Amino acid sequence: MTEKEKTFIHADDETLTILIGNARQRLVFIAPGVRKMVAEALTFAMEAVPSQSIHLVIDVDSEVCRLGYGSLSGLELLQSAAAKHNLTLNHHPGIRIGLLIADDTTLIYSPTPLLIEGGSQTLNKPNAVLLEAQLPEALADAFGVGENEQAKLEIGNEAVDEEMVGEVKRDLQERPAKKFNVARVERVFNSMLHYVELRIEDYKLTSRSLALDSTLFGVVNADVGRRLRNRYHLFAETDSLNVEIEAFDSDGKPDPNKPKEKFGPRSVDDERKRIKDRFILEAGDYGLIILRKDVTEFEKQLIVLEARMEAYKEAVQKVIKQRTDEIVAELLAALKDTLKANPPEHWRSRYMNETPTDADIKRLFQEEIRAEVKRVNTNFNPRVFHAFKDVTYQTFKDDKFRKLLEDHFGKDAIDRIFSEHDAAPEE
Repeated sequence: MTEKEKTFIHADDETLTILIGNARQRLVFIAPGVRKMVAEALTFAMEAVPSQSIHLVIDVDSEVCRLGYGSLSGLELLQSAAAKHNLTLNHHPGIRIGLLIADDTTLIYSPTPLLIEGGSQTLNKPNAVLLEAQLPEALADAFGVGENEQAKLEIGNEAVDEEMVGEVKRDLQERPAKKFNVARVERVFNSMLHYVELRIEDYKLTSRSLALDSTLFGVVNADVGRRLRNRYHLFAETDSLNVEIEAFDSDGKPDPNKPKEKFGPRSVDDERKRIKDRFILEAGDYGLIILRKDVTEFEKQLIVLEARMEAYKEAVQKVIKQRTDEIVAELLAALKDTLKANPPEHWRSRYMNETPTDADIKRLFQEEIRAEVKRVNTNFNPRVFHAFKDVTYQTFKDDKFRKLLEDHFGKDAIDRIFSEHDAAPEE
């Protein structure tokens, strides 16, 4: 069975041009947009088909051109030809199906957005239905080419004018359509690769400290006090800070059948390194890269890490409370004599005697740093952050980047991908 004898066929601009060229009595063209080759065929057909039997409908929108359903040159040509024959080119917003009626031949097809795909040239990949029969009356009326003419017209009620075409042209000048072959290569590679950003923040307690008022150390000069910053670290750099947390399964849920484990900042570092080694390619100045096929498993393992860190956070709150209580005692013992001999000015209205007693010193000092202790306690919020970003076509074409991909994935694989998908150039 030949292509012409089939009902389900492959239709492209060449198919449309041939069918349009056969029209003599009736011509209906409905599509999201029109490319120059098809617009030229419609222009020639207007010489042969009676004007009252022609109905042309497209979506006059710059996005149609960006997606590759049509082109500005095709739109301008068709608008000009229609005006020449006293016809209207009609607008129907959002139309995304294709229909061509040429005399008794009806073609219903799926228009190809060239931004996304190049359009198949393979006959066994149909995108259209071809009907060779008298057009039903209801269908003819819906398109405005039946006996009722425009009375029952359902689609394309708005005539296109020069202002609408001009608006599309201006918008495309301000935001030009991307070359379709470039966009398709980007799409192919972005289905394979992502840039990935991975950060794990605020999980090291050795960086936690209390900010202490300089007046507690006997500094009375306000200017000096503003410039002096006194901080007391909660933990020494050598503190291990490991705590015991429950075990988690591969979905990040607590697993009561597994024994509890020791967990701390070193555990986070080790887990981050393991995940990076497993999923991420470090591409130097280009950043971090991940295969898209690995994204699901990558995020799943991050969920487990986040669950462990949340359990770590809860356990550490108790450690922080205990340590801050110890620090208050340590500092009070070290500063008590200084505070008694030279109490801060803003304390003087808070005790009854000429000089503060030991009980006054303890009470006022604890009040002084209570808010700071609370801040440190509540600000401990370890978290995992990750985000993905598409790799640009310009980066793919960069020789250094391509060499990096070849070294990592193999030259044959990268050459095959480029040769298969860096074709089908824009008109």
